[in-house]
Amino acid sequence: MSRFGSLPSNSGRPTRRRVLQSISAAAVAGLLLSGCASNSGGGDGGDGDAFPTKDIRLVVPWAAGGSGDLSARTIAPLLEDELGVNVIVENRPGANGSVGYNWLKEQEPDGYNLSMLGAEVVTLQFMDYDIKPADYDFLGQIISGPGAIAVKADSPYQSLQDIIDDAKANPGKVTYSSPGVGSVWDNPAQGFQELAGIELTNVPFDGSAPSVAAAAAGDVSFSIDAVGTQKAQVDGGAMRYIAVLTDERLEELPDVPTAKEEGVDLQNASFTGLMAPAGTPDEVVKTLSDAIVAAAAKPEYQDVISESNLIPVGTSSSDFEAFIQGEEERYGPWIEMAQSKEQ
Repeated sequence: MSRFGSLPSNSGRPTRRRVLQSISAAAVAGLLLSGCASNSGGGDGGDGDAFPTKDIRLVVPWAAGGSGDLSARTIAPLLEDELGVNVIVENRPGANGSVGYNWLKEQEPDGYNLSMLGAEVVTLQFMDYDIKPADYDFLGQIISGPGAIAVKADSPYQSLQDIIDDAKANPGKVTYSSPGVGSVWDNPAQGFQELAGIELTNVPFDGSAPSVAAAAAGDVSFSIDAVGTQKAQVDGGAMRYIAVLTDERLEELPDVPTAKEEGVDLQNASFTGLMAPAGTPDEVVKTLSDAIVAAAAKPEYQDVISESNLIPVGTSSSDFEAFIQGEEERYGPWIEMAQSKEQ
């Protein structure tokens, strides 16, 4: 039996309908419990006054224009409505997100300095960065980006089994593009190899856009990345999907089978959320978490994110904390496998 077992989806919500239903339920429950706490500043920022009483800075640890930046700038004004203060978005990109993550670690844990986060907050520790989940308090997930395997439009591969058969016949000669070794999309490729009993070769790029472009150009055998990232190339006729990495077919792609249907129980999604420095007071975390759940439930947020081929999510701090712990356990073996192949 594979040491990965049945690889769980890290969103747990494969279809938009189910996601939106869950968000609505969570939002209603959160608002009933918190009443008007988020609007009235029910928490304590550490200075004896109700939290929040001043502007909140929300750092995006990536360059402007990506999905993380989009989600931050979309949810920020909605958080302002909930919290009653300005939420100022600031980009601090660099070094796989570690520039922004390191900045956040150095801030006072009072709730006034926050950061967006992605899978790097889990994976960087396995690549000798001084970044680990214990450094932060996780406030809520707001995006899930389900993954897919896609190929150039004229590729001879018609199914996931075709890729597997070729890789078994030609070990190491079938290539895939990724946003980097140990990245959120390189890691499921390691799981794919383990589950299918094949050997692939990773061709890393500096980000998802050039990674997907390489597959569209035929420079690699296939792309493994977010559905939304690949969609422009697919819609333009340069690529086509082979399989989605979800536990059920996506409503938007009803004719694309899941990897599980093709015999490989592989599920993976990118994720984006908000976090604060570790040690932030519980009441402040709750105020921020309640505001995030409420903001993510609003049509103004859901519509923008859905139109960008991503899934809007709105989870509580406690649920997001448990989710991150599960991701830490899941990613470790994948990254170790990837690193062993680079040596």
